[in-house]
Amino acid sequence: MARKHAPDHQRYQPVDEAFIRSVPLAIGTVSPVSNEQPSERTVEDKPRVAVPAPKPVTQHATDDFDEMREEEEEKGPRPATVAPERLDKPLKFRLPRSERVDVMRIVSRLADQLQTSVEWSHVGRALVVLLRHAESEIVKHARRNGPLTRPPNDQAIAMAEFEQRIAQILLRALREVTPLR
Repeated sequence: MARKHAPDHQRYQPVDEAFIRSVPLAIGTVSPVSNEQPSERTVEDKPRVAVPAPKPVTQHATDDFDEMREEEEEKGPRPATVAPERLDKPLKFRLPRSERVDVMRIVSRLADQLQTSVEWSHVGRALVVLLRHAESEIVKHARRNGPLTRPPNDQAIAMAEFEQRIAQILLRALREVTPLR
């Protein structure tokens, strides 16, 4: 359950906002932010950095993802980046205890066979690589299976069948996808 703060609660900010505005986001992206006067901690002759406002969350999130994907496709292949992206957003889902134990057992067996330390996060990110690589095959198989109706969360058996159908689509797609390079 989320923690509720008192109405007069001030959010913890370890870094001053003026400092954040003075740091470039990436090489070559320095530009003035606004006409406001510099704070005491900034030097007047240093350019400010434009910090993009966060995109508001909409009810049509899939439309937003489709638009972003189309924009990326129009731009062409991404150039190799100098630094990897920061890992900043966790992807969470709930599991029954028995499934969690099974997943951790599989991760542990993988680590034993590789003779190195392997955590769930490594396996999860590897699965993301597979999903991204097989996206076109996944979409193709989803189209073949026609529309599915997602059952309400309180119908456990129907939800398990729904997730089983998704698993079958993913398995078929992963069997047909080209090997990873």
